[in-house]
Amino acid sequence: AFAWNILFGVLFMVIGKRIWKYGRLYGYVTPSDFFNDIYQSKALGIFVTLIMLIFTIPYLQIQLSGGAYLIEIATGRLIPWRVSGLLFYLIIVIYLWSGGIRAVALTDIFYGVLIFITMLGIGFYLSSKAGGVEKIFTDIIEMDANRNIMDPTDILSWLSMFVIVPLGALMGPPIWLRMYSVGNKKTFDIMPFLLSFAAIMYLGSILSGNAGILLAPDLKHTDAILPTLLIEHGGAIITPLFFCGIASASLSTANSQIHAISAIYTVDVHRNFINKKASEKKIVDVAKRSVVIISAIAYILLLLNPGEFIMKTGMLAMSGTAQITIPTLGALIWKKSNHKAAFWGLASGLIALTVLCFVTDWDISCCGVVSLIINLIVFLLIGLVSKTDVKTREKIVLYQSEYGTKK
Repeated sequence: AFAWNILFGVLFMVIGKRIWKYGRLYGYVTPSDFFNDIYQSKALGIFVTLIMLIFTIPYLQIQLSGGAYLIEIATGRLIPWRVSGLLFYLIIVIYLWSGGIRAVALTDIFYGVLIFITMLGIGFYLSSKAGGVEKIFTDIIEMDANRNIMDPTDILSWLSMFVIVPLGALMGPPIWLRMYSVGNKKTFDIMPFLLSFAAIMYLGSILSGNAGILLAPDLKHTDAILPTLLIEHGGAIITPLFFCGIASASLSTANSQIHAISAIYTVDVHRNFINKKASEKKIVDVAKRSVVIISAIAYILLLLNPGEFIMKTGMLAMSGTAQITIPTLGALIWKKSNHKAAFWGLASGLIALTVLCFVTDWDISCCGVVSLIINLIVFLLIGLVSKTDVKTREKIVLYQSEYGTKK
């Protein structure tokens, strides 16, 4: 988590700054505007939109399931996770319906601060209950000296996640919209520092997890370790406060994802294919309805998806959106890029991802990296052997020049 936070910050600075400048100069609103403009292909723009819609909705299950199980454990299973997930869904719909992007921005600031404080607070609090940081790690080493050493068989999976998670997040709908909306270029320059600083909060997760080994050695459902430990060792005041912080992590990501998908659907699908003459008032109404529908789809998928597959579904979603990295980089830096290379590179990567996930027992992150490499190879081959797309080449050269000269 430390590593991919830092990598994401660097990628956001390097790639995001260019996308922001292009969007500022040419009035991009959604990700497809970027691809439609540079590659001169509406089909590619539609394909990118579909990838984002299809792969982002499953990712929402992680957020809904996290909130759902949190409430279930907090209430002693009085409120089952299915009902808890519905409560989360309704909360998100209510403030997105009433506040839109402003609600997302304001709540994200609050959630971000709360998450940072809560993660560190829980870590040090549970560590104190387990006898202190030094005692925790001394006892764990005495129990099993290899417990905190990574299994060699997991190294490849973690390295793959280091690639897939930041790329998948960067190419997700919320980040595209936020890149466009940044007000000052300097924001991109400070992001690596801010995200590296924010990664300090993961120290809390490390402390909490290791404290749990001593405080609840027989706990089988490790994904429920935090709420379980807080109920057993927290007080009437501390536990609810920490629970609010944990819940904010789920709400923060979910509201951004739902709002972004809703915006992309409304502009790229509804306005372009269903009602081209829709008024602004009508578009706002469609966006509000799409928030409800998208959230409902995510909730239904949560009900249908067994708990043990939730994280795998999330990694699959990241692997899918990560494929968009290749045509994005091509549009920014490679003069031989063209819409055919971008389209078939994406298609090859997604087909490879699907096949590898179903026919191999590899970790999904590994499948994601291999499919990304296949995507890149197909993109480069078609770009090299096909006739140069003059319009695309001219735009790439022109935009590179404008990026270097205009402030």
